[in-house]
Amino acid sequence: MDRKRWIVGAALIGCLAAAGPTPGQQLPAILEQFLRQSIALDSTQLAAVQRGDAVVKVLDTQNKRDVAVFGIITVDVSREFFVGRVQDFPSSLRTPTRTRFGVFSDPATTADVAALSVDSRDVAELKDCRPGDCKIKLPGTEMQRIHEAIDWSAADPQSQVSAYARRRLVEYVTDYRTRGDTAMVVYDDRGNVRASDAFAALLGQSPYVYQYVPSFQRYLATYPHGKLNGLVEVLYWSEDALPSLRPILGITHLAVYAPPELAGATLVAGKQIYADHYFEAAFDLMTVADRSTSAGKPGIYLILLRRLRFDNLPGGLLNIRGKVIGKLRDQMRADLEREKATSERALGH
Repeated sequence: MDRKRWIVGAALIGCLAAAGPTPGQQLPAILEQFLRQSIALDSTQLAAVQRGDAVVKVLDTQNKRDVAVFGIITVDVSREFFVGRVQDFPSSLRTPTRTRFGVFSDPATTADVAALSVDSRDVAELKDCRPGDCKIKLPGTEMQRIHEAIDWSAADPQSQVSAYARRRLVEYVTDYRTRGDTAMVVYDDRGNVRASDAFAALLGQSPYVYQYVPSFQRYLATYPHGKLNGLVEVLYWSEDALPSLRPILGITHLAVYAPPELAGATLVAGKQIYADHYFEAAFDLMTVADRSTSAGKPGIYLILLRRLRFDNLPGGLLNIRGKVIGKLRDQMRADLEREKATSERALGH
């Protein structure tokens, strides 16, 4: 994305909040400018936004291993109602592609991960894992510890590995809550990649967070320092089954914040702190901004930017990159449409 588009993108959150609700379905001028100039939506797509349809666009990225997907939809519920549903984490974290998940208590305990079970294929491959040659994303030290801790000749290596994983995830979350990004994993499966560096790179490509909500950016980058008044957060683990991909076990830090300097907007940020397959980093930023419906009732613009850094995403004859991007685009659309439908249904529309 070029500098001009970065600058226009930086204005989005602040100008949306400043614009305030607009009567009817007409887009605020500053939002329409952003969608045209920075996201390159055409008149047909803008009309779809006004109708309440989900509009999704894959954005250019500087790093070919990065994928950025933008999406927007209108929802006929108030911001307070929508955010309240987001903060009902046992319900909001349940999605069609999520086979299981759990919220970490504070302090984290093994009961939080009781439902976790390591996939049998991953168990078989862990036995031969070594730095630079492993299909599971782990530090080299962890590969060695697993080799030593598991009795591979026993009849139940899967239950042993699952018990080990449950214990280590609790320890990892506890360490992250104490030391923040310095505790984040180093992936040695294909080389030597610090998850904290990969996340910092994705956050650095989201300049509007820096420019209009610097306190929130600092919080995400320097956690656990700089607590923010009114911020609600949760750490959770999940197993997600995306089409054509292996099940992904991950840990996410989710933060919900209504910046006092941006009246009329709430931000929801999802920061990946671990994934056992595919992703070196992932960052979701949802903006929930006030709008008025055609009937003069409260409504919102739901704007979602999803950034992912893959460990390997080749093109070529197999065109794995193109296939994955297509699935992520479709998944974004499905997520936005589900949020709209479930929220409006919950309100009684």
